[in-house]
Amino acid sequence: MFQIAMEKLEIPQEIPVGLAFKLGMSVLAHPLEVSKVLIQLGHEPVAPRATRTLLGKPALSLPSVFQYCGYIRRREGWSGLFRGITPRISSIALQSFTAAKFDEMVPPEAELSEEDTSKLTDEEKLHRFLKATLRDMANKTVCVIVSQPLQVLTVRAIAEFVGGEHKYSSDISGGIFSGIMSTVQDNGIFGLWSGVMPRLIGEVSLVAVSASITFLINTYLLKDTEMKKFTSNFSNYIAQSLTYPFQVVGNCMVVSRSGLAAGYPPFMPMYISWTDCFSHLKSQTQLKRGSSLFFRYYTGPQVLVGDRIMPVSSNMLKPPK
Repeated sequence: MFQIAMEKLEIPQEIPVGLAFKLGMSVLAHPLEVSKVLIQLGHEPVAPRATRTLLGKPALSLPSVFQYCGYIRRREGWSGLFRGITPRISSIALQSFTAAKFDEMVPPEAELSEEDTSKLTDEEKLHRFLKATLRDMANKTVCVIVSQPLQVLTVRAIAEFVGGEHKYSSDISGGIFSGIMSTVQDNGIFGLWSGVMPRLIGEVSLVAVSASITFLINTYLLKDTEMKKFTSNFSNYIAQSLTYPFQVVGNCMVVSRSGLAAGYPPFMPMYISWTDCFSHLKSQTQLKRGSSLFFRYYTGPQVLVGDRIMPVSSNMLKPPK
């Protein structure tokens, strides 16, 4: 029976060119992903330094993502920049395979030429848009649910940098086997789907928002066929900005109460749920942390002394002896 199931699954013998390129780029950019995830988790090991904004106002600057990579390399060597690389690459491949199988089972409608599209009424265009978008949202939902265990292993392997643990990166499988065992031991089988809800909301919303913006612009604003080719890139950028907070919350919930030092005070509050995490980060204006690669500013308590700005520390609040 297992053999029959595998035959029906039809695992591809060769990696598609598009997927191979995506995997290669993901490997090259993984150090940036490691730094970004640690920033999303709120880990700031380098003290902010005094600087000025582009408008000349005094501010406290945090290291850029590239400087953060340098800090990781100095502390752990090059291997530290590739924490979680195996489950991340596996997750990308699994999502690509799942999406392809979904397309086979629920094929998308054939693309219409510009001439055929112009013959459709507004109601018919809206119907095609809704049908295609709902199908894409269903595709994304399946991909997220299937790949979430690997996402959990990736984020937790990166989060180990905070406490110096090695539960998710210490075996021949690149941390996949040991990570699964550690997750099940610390959080039960459902721990493999920690943080799935905010991630699911974010990624499905990304599909819906991007498609909606593209449809509205191409249908009611643009008439130039050549310009319509660039609409999806613009729409995707806007949608990513709007849904980015769910990525931050999702990664925080993957680590929260995970058994890793990064998931407990003083590194992270004890969140009750993902909505609790969302509310707390929103109150601290931290929902966008990690979204900027270059210019990052400290937003915590600050005090201005003369023309210098400094972060408020606990030492400042102690009474004089």
